Amino acid sequence: MKRIARASLPLLAAALLVSGPALATGKKVTCHDIRAELAAGKTSAEVAKELKVSKKTVASCSQKKVASTKSHSSHSHTAPAAPAQ
Repeated sequence: MKRIARASLPLLAAALLVSGPALATGKKVTCHDIRAELAAGKTSAEVAKELKVSKKTVASCSQKKVASTKSHSSHSHTAPAAPAQ
């Protein structure tokens, strides 16, 4: 019986390795998805639970958006001056 168990162990391990990626084909959650949920009025905890991500991930994505918004608003977009005649 032990021989059968030892012989089948590598086959079982190979089956798990092959089926692993097939089982993990779920949709990846992007920061865009998280920010869209937050913009819809949901709390960080609700977003984390619904999208099955950690609260740390939600906080990180929301901070990235705030930082990028601040950096974009600090640049002045004025029209170029008219050439002197």
